[in-house]
Amino acid sequence: MIASSLVALYLWPTFLGGDTEFLLVQGNSMLPTIQPGSLVITKKAPEYHIGDIVSYTQHESGLKKVIVHRIAEETDKGFVIIGDNNQNKDPGFPISDDINGKVIFATPFIGDIVILLRNPVVLILSTIVMAIIQFEQKRIRTKKEKIRRIRLGLPLNEIPKPTQKKENKTDYKPFFAAIALNVLTYILVQISIIYNLVPKGDIATGFLYRIVEPSFASTIAFGLYFIFIFGLYYLTKVQEKKMQRQTLVSARKSKSAQLLVGKNFNLIVSVSQFLCVVFIIMSFMHIMAFGSDLVQAVTCDPTQELC
Repeated sequence: MIASSLVALYLWPTFLGGDTEFLLVQGNSMLPTIQPGSLVITKKAPEYHIGDIVSYTQHESGLKKVIVHRIAEETDKGFVIIGDNNQNKDPGFPISDDINGKVIFATPFIGDIVILLRNPVVLILSTIVMAIIQFEQKRIRTKKEKIRRIRLGLPLNEIPKPTQKKENKTDYKPFFAAIALNVLTYILVQISIIYNLVPKGDIATGFLYRIVEPSFASTIAFGLYFIFIFGLYYLTKVQEKKMQRQTLVSARKSKSAQLLVGKNFNLIVSVSQFLCVVFIIMSFMHIMAFGSDLVQAVTCDPTQELC
């Protein structure tokens, strides 16, 4: 516990008043020292020396770009910074105040995972897997129902009335809508980043955009929301099965209990559906926050000065 607290304090992010930043390196400019897609951690240092790998913000053509390169020389104007795999030095002479921090840790393969999650094929396959899981759960539920009826001596061809079935069925539309909006938001954010429009994030994951590279931050947010929504979906499924068992047991004990059919209120199911609706509203607000700028960037004529 003490060790974890010390590590957390040491890696306290800048947006919370710390001096640590997390970046996802792209490109081959630091090969073979840092592989493309590596996750690097930087910390502010009192001073920087020749040989240090640092991150700094490069301003070029009105755009900001975070660069992770090595200090090759120190002059009266400032530092000469160059990538290990580059022949030419970076433009300008950054000084200590321009440097965001020194690289203290780098690990490869994180970028490969991010690229994998960005792949539309992977997103489609994830949706197919969810559909297969849904179908398999329905098949297992039907099989268990048959076994239950055989044990109780009930007829297998007894089918509930359509009105009762529709009335008892939990509404899963908010979950599917939330998943679809999560995918749509992720795609739109990635397109925005391509056009150098970095969203600030929503009220729940906005802090990610302040501690890691925007593209990586949006991928983390997408994954966390996907796990959150799927967790609510799974929890609702479990509660629905529990309610069905309780209703069947009550119906066997008393005919009057059949009046409760269609009134199986469950707080956990209601809260899960409510959270999905909140997520849907939050996603719409998030999209509206950067949607107008994105539309303007996509439709803007680059030959015009206003672009």
